[in-house]
Amino acid sequence: MRTRILRHLAAVIFINLIVMPGTRAGTLTYSHTSSALPGAPGPAVTLLSITGTNDGTNLTFTLTFANPTIEGPSSANGDAVYGFINLDTDHSAATGAYINLSSEGDPLHGGPGLVDLVTTNGFTPIATLAVTYTNQAGATPSTLSFWIPLSVFSTNQIPVADTGDFSVTVGNLDHATDFLPSSAVPEPSSLGLLLVGALLGLFASHRRSWVTV
Repeated sequence: MRTRILRHLAAVIFINLIVMPGTRAGTLTYSHTSSALPGAPGPAVTLLSITGTNDGTNLTFTLTFANPTIEGPSSANGDAVYGFINLDTDHSAATGAYINLSSEGDPLHGGPGLVDLVTTNGFTPIATLAVTYTNQAGATPSTLSFWIPLSVFSTNQIPVADTGDFSVTVGNLDHATDFLPSSAVPEPSSLGLLLVGALLGLFASHRRSWVTV
């Protein structure tokens, strides 16, 4: 009898070990059909959606756009995507990070196609991520995508619960032109979105200094 109980317990533990990564997995999407900032000075960068997926190993983000073409800021073109993605990874205002989409093209990266992951309690990047820009093809919209190993969060003592929550603000070199979600979420809040918009303008001024050096 005792042996049977121990075998059953071992089987339960084994199943939980297999299933446990899946319990962290999940997908969250925010979308809208028109810009949340329709009066923003152009050129407009307009979001269709942002999706975050936690597969138990990586946290992956895909942004879709109404724009037929998108590029990184290193292109210096009008369809370049500037902005930030706020990550509230554990539904707590005390922790988190953000993706600096405007950092693509930073000379410190040594090449294009890379963006910074930064903690909310500092300005030093904790990781540099490869970002992919794909232009519209037929009915498939333009996309921006990247992934973050969950180990990056654990190494930096940032808890991750499922996908957590997130928000994104995008724009051109001078102005924020769209954001998602369009209504306030518990954290990041609408106040955080306004702050991100201000940071977008601040980063743009730094980018001009890179170009003129």
